[in-house]
Amino acid sequence: MVCELEQDKTFPGVTLFTKRNAQCIRPTAVYFPPNHAASARRLTVLLWIHGFYVKDHRFLFFNDPSRLRQQVLNSSKDVVLIAPFLGYEYAVSNGFAGNYNVKDLATPKWGERYLNQIITAISQFQSPDEGNPPLLEIGSLVIACHSGGGNGMRNIVGSLGDYRSKLIACWGFDCLYGARAAPDDATFWYQWASGPDAAKLDIVYGPSTLPQSVKLHLLGRGLVTPEGKKVEPPRPALSNLRVDIGHYDAYPAFGQMVQVNDLDPAFVESFMVPVLPNGVSPQERPRPHEDFLQRAINNVRDGFSFPSDIHYMIARGGLLSRLQGL
Repeated sequence: MVCELEQDKTFPGVTLFTKRNAQCIRPTAVYFPPNHAASARRLTVLLWIHGFYVKDHRFLFFNDPSRLRQQVLNSSKDVVLIAPFLGYEYAVSNGFAGNYNVKDLATPKWGERYLNQIITAISQFQSPDEGNPPLLEIGSLVIACHSGGGNGMRNIVGSLGDYRSKLIACWGFDCLYGARAAPDDATFWYQWASGPDAAKLDIVYGPSTLPQSVKLHLLGRGLVTPEGKKVEPPRPALSNLRVDIGHYDAYPAFGQMVQVNDLDPAFVESFMVPVLPNGVSPQERPRPHEDFLQRAINNVRDGFSFPSDIHYMIARGGLLSRLQGL
């Protein structure tokens, strides 16, 4: 039995789910917005890597607070959303339990094989009367992730195979938790974004991912080394990397809080790494350069107030604003 899709008709546009017991690499949810041209053969694909607390691939579209389909619909962009189910992880008294696992996403060409299979299944769904329908193509690919999905996005960027040339952006929403990996998340993404022909990388963060995100911000701006030491003089900044603090306007739209504008990096740095005025006494001066990164992290914690529900606000508003910018 091949990987097959079936339609759900309870939301505007076309929603597809892989059939139960179909031989799919991963159970998957697919969404085409109402403005998608049915005759289009080349697709702009948003590949979503979800985090914990997702019970199955249908839950991701119907119940997850990220409200993925709503963001695509609200953006008015002709983007095809593809979201593999990666397991269900949930909180217990001493940590987490469940079967969430993204290790296989890092195996050679996993991303290529997965996308090939899903694109074939979509092509077959659209032309069920043709034995071998012409395959759709991915013209542009964006990978986005939320929360614990950061490890999955980190893994899959190395297993895209022939689709690597289609990748135009990676968007990470409150996802940089990994400080113990080798290299840590900030260093990994800085090295990735520094590589030849690297795609654009956008990161939005809240309090739980603040340390690694601040580090990536400073790395990208050429202000610290991967070891966290201050760089003097600063290196040239990376033009394809943007790291933003999650911040949202206070008016509701479609039942959610909507991000309006990203903060100017210069404004963020004004409290992240403030310049001491002339005449400050030696006792008030910063400690040696080895403490530069930690001071910056502490300054952001002390200088910025996050809403209590910022984690999913980042997923919703961050995704919507970046879709609108495509």
